[in-house]
Amino acid sequence: MCSCWRSRSGNRGRVKMGRCGCEAEETFVEGIRAVRLENERLRAVVLVGKGTDVWELVYKPLETELLMRTAAGLSGLRGRDLAQDRLVHYAEAYPGGWQEIIPNRALFDRGQEEVGADKEGESAGLPWAYRVDHADEREVVLHCWVSLPYVPLAVEKTFVLRAGESALRITERVANTGEQAVRFIWTHHPAFGSPLVGERTEVLLPDGSVAFNVHRYEANRGDPLADYEEETSSVTLPGGGNKDLRRVGPMEKEGAGCYMPIKCPAVGEVGLYQPDLNLKVLLEWDREAFPCVRYWSNTGEGMYTVALEPSSSWFSDIRDCIRHGNCIVLEPGEDRRFWINVRAERP
Repeated sequence: MCSCWRSRSGNRGRVKMGRCGCEAEETFVEGIRAVRLENERLRAVVLVGKGTDVWELVYKPLETELLMRTAAGLSGLRGRDLAQDRLVHYAEAYPGGWQEIIPNRALFDRGQEEVGADKEGESAGLPWAYRVDHADEREVVLHCWVSLPYVPLAVEKTFVLRAGESALRITERVANTGEQAVRFIWTHHPAFGSPLVGERTEVLLPDGSVAFNVHRYEANRGDPLADYEEETSSVTLPGGGNKDLRRVGPMEKEGAGCYMPIKCPAVGEVGLYQPDLNLKVLLEWDREAFPCVRYWSNTGEGMYTVALEPSSSWFSDIRDCIRHGNCIVLEPGEDRRFWINVRAERP
């Protein structure tokens, strides 16, 4: 039964979980304020004090952590007040987990201001306001919001966990609070880790998925865009050779990284299947809004991961996005909505 939830204003609170119910609890991780959402099948820890990162995502029937966390984790942020000293880049002191990258790249103030490769993911580097809107045995609802200090965007984000489900549901709204248009890329960055990621893990991609080799494109932008498309079973790597994006390589001491955007059809599963655990993790999202999934993998011992990153664009540079009509454009007062779910199941 429900006991109480106390607000952020000073008192910590908790909603008790029944045998087949839900629970929410305010907590701290390495000094960062967080909210734990839990039911009988899934446990998620959301770092409201750092970008609403999903820091923990555990499939409870197997007590298996689904996300990758680096060896250092959040220790690099210990003692840092992100309200006064926010991260400049979402990967600064990168801990792993799942970041929200708003904006991934951006151009605003009549093109005078830009978010480039050195300042990506302003949303991931500062605290968000939050409240638990609903909490009982049937579901818990965490509502978060922030106004970015540099790019004139305001973001609202709601996490929902329901009894009996092994799915975390996220809905969002981004609004332009400025006086000029904002052009930007919006990306989610969930990085999955061992034991879900292993040598026998299958990367699930829909039939008809096509890799866009952004490395070849950026080396020579003069060819038709179709010339940079490749089969996901054999993409050309920048250093030479090919890789099947549907397979995960073995862990190695040094390891190798791979980044490749994929144009994703409107239907078909995207996720990972680990046959040794008989565990499948699926990402479901609004593919009309985000027609791309960015594939990133690393096989090194210190960062063994596959990240499947739903994104609004397959280009890295905002000017390429604008040139090819592949970016989000918000006029003053306009907003854009999005939803994404992560689901774990045993087929």
